[in-house]
Amino acid sequence: MIKDIYFFFVTLPDRLYPFSCEIEGTLVRGRRSYEQAVERALKTYGLNRLGYKLMLYREFFHFVGSVIFIIVATLLSKIYFGSDAALYVLLGAAVVALFFQEFYLHPKLYGQHFKKGVTDFFVWLAPMASYFFLFNK
Repeated sequence: MIKDIYFFFVTLPDRLYPFSCEIEGTLVRGRRSYEQAVERALKTYGLNRLGYKLMLYREFFHFVGSVIFIIVATLLSKIYFGSDAALYVLLGAAVVALFFQEFYLHPKLYGQHFKKGVTDFFVWLAPMASYFFLFNK
């Protein structure tokens, strides 16, 4: 169950890919179009290099995911825990989980390079750090 939820979120950008491409004479969108774009990028740039367009597309989802997490964590900490301390515990736990995901789990499962992990980690961390510095009393 947890693996299915995790896989759902990891593959969300693939399924929502908005750009179309032609495959066997048919115009397709979504996952098939994304897979075609990845295949073309790998042929053009080499193994584990997707090019700046696909990278920016993926990083956009990391950024949005971070903002959504901040909103949910803020609501949970205010409604259920009633304290700002709970928010910082949730954000701290998220940073630890992201570190584990980007530097252990994704390299092991998907062969993700260290440089990509660093980029992903900081794209997730930037909104959290901004929130902390802007709204810390």
